[in-house]
Amino acid sequence: MENVNEKFLDGIWAQFPDLAKEELVDITDKEKFATLNDHMIAEFIRYDKVKRRDLYRLSIMIEKYAAKAYEPLVAVFETEHLYKYVEKRYLDLMNNIPKTWVIGGFDNPFFAPTTPPEKAEILTCAGTNLEDMWIVASNGPDGPFGLVAEDLGGVEKGDWFRGFFTTKAEVIDKVIEKMNQIMGVNIDLSNKGQN
Repeated sequence: MENVNEKFLDGIWAQFPDLAKEELVDITDKEKFATLNDHMIAEFIRYDKVKRRDLYRLSIMIEKYAAKAYEPLVAVFETEHLYKYVEKRYLDLMNNIPKTWVIGGFDNPFFAPTTPPEKAEILTCAGTNLEDMWIVASNGPDGPFGLVAEDLGGVEKGDWFRGFFTTKAEVIDKVIEKMNQIMGVNIDLSNKGQN
């Protein structure tokens, strides 16, 4: 049974203590991290106190990769409002990739955007330690990769985030495994749309 009081990211760091000690990297350096490939070459990037706009840029790069490579995508949003902000773009994505899982701390249990049901699942993580998480993951040439960030709050919720980007498949596999345990679902990034 998962400890709901434990922060999700702390649970991941506990599984990979050496990565938790990796030097912090400035992902806002757009010359060093201009493309998704720049991030992928680095393999593991740990950051702290990053703004939403920088993670949004990286999220879009992962989403575009999933569409171009025709790979599944999992996306965790903190709130329904944050999903609604990108819903139109996500509806397009859902139609152009094999499988999409959209997860959020959705307050309304009847919230469900118009989605192609065979290609997308809308799941709530309300009441779990995933509510403060921003996760975007897909499959790359060497396995799953993605962005995992925790909202640190600030003056307003969403001002600062800590977390990592990685192409280390075992780390993203553990993130997905913990998400499945917490929500009692079966997210499988190797799923190409088969049920």
